[in-house]
Amino acid sequence: MQNNRKKVYDFPHKAIRYAISKLVQEAGQTNYRDPKENQDLFQLGTEIFNILEIHARDEESVSLKYLEIKNQDASSTDKEEHKYLEAKIDELRSLLERIHSEVSQAGAISDIFYEKLIRFQTDYFSHMTREEEETQSFLHLYFTDTELDSHQQEIFSKFEKEELKLWAKYLLPNVPTPVKDRFEEMLK
Repeated sequence: MQNNRKKVYDFPHKAIRYAISKLVQEAGQTNYRDPKENQDLFQLGTEIFNILEIHARDEESVSLKYLEIKNQDASSTDKEEHKYLEAKIDELRSLLERIHSEVSQAGAISDIFYEKLIRFQTDYFSHMTREEEETQSFLHLYFTDTELDSHQQEIFSKFEKEELKLWAKYLLPNVPTPVKDRFEEMLK
């Protein structure tokens, strides 16, 4: 991969790494029997699982769609991994909902949730690293930076206002000021 080329995964993956790490941290220190802490974790998990679903949706409907036109096989690994990760997200979401609704059982369920969340973090971070190396290389092979900018604009045009706010919430604390400025400029 050429260092001077557009890194299409830079913004979303920074936000996702921060978000998942924050969820792991909060899941490890939450008192699950405390209604406020339980609610806070439930809300955090819901937001983060939504970000992950939005990211996969946008990636498949734009970046991978265009990549498949150039090379049908170039997106197959991404799509297989997305299916695997989506199943893990569904499982984690279900556990989190049980923790939230079955407070008397929260202690036992929370142990399972935390163990599965740690494994999920490892799997998701590995997936992002592979995308940044392999998929990014394919994108650089088949598209100019101008075309990649166009793909990014297409993704941004699909965002609802609340989705943009959610992305900003997890991206902006994790990037230096010049990157924040670029992101805020893109939001205009």
